[in-house]
Amino acid sequence: MSRHLSKSAAPGEGTPPGAPRRAFRWKRLVAVLGSLVIVFAVAVGGLFAWLWTGAEVSTVGRAPFDNALVIPPLAGSTVEKDGTRVFDLRMQAGETEFLAGKSTATWGFNGSYLGPTLRAERGEKVRVRVGNRLDEASSVHWHGMHLPARMDGGPHQMIAPGATWTPHWTVDQPAATLWYHPHPHGRTEEHVRRGLAGLFLLDDDKSARLPCRSGTASTICRSSCRTSVSRARGWTGTAA
Repeated sequence: MSRHLSKSAAPGEGTPPGAPRRAFRWKRLVAVLGSLVIVFAVAVGGLFAWLWTGAEVSTVGRAPFDNALVIPPLAGSTVEKDGTRVFDLRMQAGETEFLAGKSTATWGFNGSYLGPTLRAERGEKVRVRVGNRLDEASSVHWHGMHLPARMDGGPHQMIAPGATWTPHWTVDQPAATLWYHPHPHGRTEEHVRRGLAGLFLLDDDKSARLPCRSGTASTICRSSCRTSVSRARGWTGTAA
């Protein structure tokens, strides 16, 4: 009886000599190989990232630039007796030729595609009459403008087809390049992609003192100078 128990309790019975050591060596070898693979992959990825970020990418003389950059015109405005500057915007459908001879259905403000650039100065009172000539409701949001929520033009302020919305506020922020666009719930991207978008430029005393250089690269700057001079003379029409 005791002999049987001693045989069954004999340690290592049925296990080849040196097996645990060989298993440990294999595990260590796999760990080392795995570490080497990871280090190699990181090194290769870093090399490609370094080559990519350090590469000089230039399309000068190789990529055709056939379409001239279109600069949106300045929107016309009127000034009421109390000094309020009033703009008129109308959302409408139309057609635009992005490629000669190929018309595309588009939307725009005061035209077939995009909208004119609105411009005002810090401290001015502004009113915008926004009419909707589309077949569906939309809205106009003043992106980046500091103004009351009820004038913001979010999804809660939709303009029905044929209706007009007239927000008004006082410009009270530094000079900035802002933009306006629709903001209907769940359909903002679609309405903007169709062409409903435009710039809203704000001026202040500091921006009025910026130097205006000559040349085609300073079109907007020169336009700003002309606008400031025209306003000083009481002009309120669309810039030429």
